[in-house]
Amino acid sequence: MRGKIFATLPPDGHLLHVFLDDSEARAAVAEDPSAVEELWWGKHLSGVRIDLRSARRRLVLELLEESWRRRAPKRLVEAFDARETRDGPWNPTH
Repeated sequence: MRGKIFATLPPDGHLLHVFLDDSEARAAVAEDPSAVEELWWGKHLSGVRIDLRSARRRLVLELLEESWRRRAPKRLVEAFDARETRDGPWNPTH
């Protein structure tokens, strides 16, 4: 995706950083405050920090997809959506 970062996993392997806009970040924290917290870069809210040991899998996947959609080229998102329409929803367990 030409260097566009949508998430990072620091070396500890337990805290996933997902880059979202302000409203998405705040909604994610409100949905699961025990596993998700705001991620600040200086004075800028840049996304969320997710504790993978306690977060629900579905929430992690939804936030990763939302972040990817914000950063991916439009044609790539359209191809992904077309495949989902044709093949059914993406299921990472298959």
